[in-house]
Amino acid sequence: MKINKVLITGVCGFIGSNLLDFLFENTNWKIDGVDNLSTGSIKNIEHLFNEDRFRFYKKQCKDLKSLKVYDVVFHLAALPRIQPSFITINEHLDANLNQSIHLIELMIKDNHYPKLVFSGSSSVYGTPNLIPTPENAKIDCLSPYAFQKYEFEKYLELVSNRFPLNYIVLRYFNPFGDRSFNPLNKDNAYSSVVGIFLNRKNQGKLLQITGNGKQKRDFVHVLDLARANYLSAIYPKKLNTVFNVGLGKTISILELAKMINGNNFQFIDKREGESEITFADITKINKILGWKPTIKIEDYINKLNT
Repeated sequence: MKINKVLITGVCGFIGSNLLDFLFENTNWKIDGVDNLSTGSIKNIEHLFNEDRFRFYKKQCKDLKSLKVYDVVFHLAALPRIQPSFITINEHLDANLNQSIHLIELMIKDNHYPKLVFSGSSSVYGTPNLIPTPENAKIDCLSPYAFQKYEFEKYLELVSNRFPLNYIVLRYFNPFGDRSFNPLNKDNAYSSVVGIFLNRKNQGKLLQITGNGKQKRDFVHVLDLARANYLSAIYPKKLNTVFNVGLGKTISILELAKMINGNNFQFIDKREGESEITFADITKINKILGWKPTIKIEDYINKLNT
């Protein structure tokens, strides 16, 4: 499939803006981006405003009227916060499910089916029954956010039985990297823990570890996520499948805190709805797409500390 023009939803966010940069540098595609700026920052993309190949539109997914001009849609727009999804349930339901379904309805309306690369979440595994966790592990959603992500996966699966959807779901584990913390986001307390820790260190504050810090996470760099999106887009066959995207290794939150800020930390109350461990089995994505992670969190932190 020849790719000429693509759409990135949630283009001003942490992952969306890094994906934009990756695609702009590594392809000659024309790129449209949409974002309602509810969690993203316009500063993340303004360096490309004068480029002919990129156009930005401040809007929500539900404001889109057609996808006919696109060969690929990278769907990243979401409210990606576990704890707030328990409180503002309808807001999260609209952002994470209803607006996503609108994209499917546009495809059906126009009888045009661009490849859809959907940013899913490893949170759908909840307390995983298999460690490391493969894509066929038990689904155990512990939060409305996780359930909304999984619901859209199921809609893609169900609708594809009747209409010729062409999609890939990427279940991200724990992303880290540049732009992961937006100080203007009202829910920044629920951002990537790496971004939160680095921000507190830069402010001279103690790092705050929820619970006992023994919970383990599989951290994957945002540029590796961008490359997984790219490889999904260019894969020549229809897959209609799910891939884990992680490092395939874990580190505890306590170890992470010490790596970033020595012993300058304190413990706070545990958060409910979060898993004790995320640990990706990345065999499938490596075998089919040829993807493997290239950036370790230790190297990222050490580089920042030098």
